Amino acid sequence: MSAEPTALVVGGLRAGYGSMEAVAGIDLEVRSGESVSVVGRNGAGKTTCLLAIAGVRHGRNGGTVRLGTRDLSKASPPAVVEAGLSHVPEGHRIFRHLDVRENLLVGSYVRRRDGQAKVRAAMDRVFDLFPILKTYEHRNAGFLSGGEQQMVAIGQALMSEPRILMLDEPTSGLSIMVTRTILEALDRLRDDGVGILMVDQSVQRALEHTSRCYVMEQGQIAMSGPSAELAKDERVFAIVRGTDEAGTGARSLAGGEPAASG
Repeated sequence: MSAEPTALVVGGLRAGYGSMEAVAGIDLEVRSGESVSVVGRNGAGKTTCLLAIAGVRHGRNGGTVRLGTRDLSKASPPAVVEAGLSHVPEGHRIFRHLDVRENLLVGSYVRRRDGQAKVRAAMDRVFDLFPILKTYEHRNAGFLSGGEQQMVAIGQALMSEPRILMLDEPTSGLSIMVTRTILEALDRLRDDGVGILMVDQSVQRALEHTSRCYVMEQGQIAMSGPSAELAKDERVFAIVRGTDEAGTGARSLAGGEPAASG
């Protein structure tokens, strides 16, 4: 993994599907070695936000996406990955007809010019994070458990050696033990300097395992700030439950002033 300090900076991001705008001008930032979460109700725009950042466009995307000095606002998904930003979608999206090793090799395609030694080192790193995958290296991925398939999906994203890793509901529907394994792996990656941006439906889990959090409501950032502070604010839980009496309005705990919602 690269030790060079990097920041993902998103400004005025807009995205949607046809005439429907699901993300309505949001700003967010993730720095190297930092874990950041995004929470909100179903339909708040969290998944669309990650997809738009990753270069997946369903309609007219707007705003800017920068990774370090690189402008990725108009970049294709492969170019985004090559720049150092990987995305793990929700739902264990792997190649079930391939074995574990073959799945991981698919994830290394943007680094194919770096040589086999780098590919082997990246794979060893994945096996170090998820030892069970080494045991099942030559097993067809379709026969793995849901938790093991999710490890393959994360490992596949790590094969490109990202500086920023985005994950959409990485522990959804998984056992407590597998959830712990994945969260511990993400902590290790963060400690190694990788920036983590994670969408999680569980507000409590998100706040416990990240240092900062963005709360989305109706396609906007309704609140943001240190996770430890947001964990004490009942408005966060009210927004996610859909019972926020104050209504939509961007608020920031970082500086005490309202944040621009775009």
